[in-house]
Amino acid sequence: MTIEAAEDLFSRALEEVIGQVNRGDLGEANEATVQHHLALSLHLLAREEGLPFSIIMERRIQRTNGGVFPKKGSNNAEIDVFFTVGEDETRCAVELKLFKRSNHREPNNRYDSYADLANLEIYLEEHCDIGFFVLLTDHPHYFDPAFGDHRPGTADFSLREGHVYQAQRELSYRTNTPYGTPLTLRQDYSFHWQNDGNDWRFLILKVSP
Repeated sequence: MTIEAAEDLFSRALEEVIGQVNRGDLGEANEATVQHHLALSLHLLAREEGLPFSIIMERRIQRTNGGVFPKKGSNNAEIDVFFTVGEDETRCAVELKLFKRSNHREPNNRYDSYADLANLEIYLEEHCDIGFFVLLTDHPHYFDPAFGDHRPGTADFSLREGHVYQAQRELSYRTNTPYGTPLTLRQDYSFHWQNDGNDWRFLILKVSP
């Protein structure tokens, strides 16, 4: 199976889960709920199509060269959803986050999102063939440019509609309570949100060769 075919499988599975969220099928869902339903949808689609398939939640991995992953400064990490598909076992890594307005973790959640992207770029180099970052939120702080300006110390870590990150630009996170080290990503990213008119908005970013 090609990387493009694996991406198509992922997109169809995610579309099914988005429909479930919009219809309220998942009830009072949290991050783990959505991750597990995505895994189930991937499994069912692959089985229906007779594709060789395996999937692991929270797959633990290590850096191959003794380095560290940016998110936690550790040489190990856990991939939210990791699956292989096709005769050639195309490897896909997914980091899926759900940020509820009631949790009040902004802006640290924005830093964590960029750190997930930084991790995914290393997964691509060492552990997978394609990666996806998925963010679900009911809070316009994350997606709406008109909601209010970010504070200067955290403005580098914008996820809002229309934002563009250019590869190799260092991002600095400055808060009264130190939280994260500067980050530099290897790829360009454009931020475009989906699911207008519903309670939850979705951001999907692909990390690919």
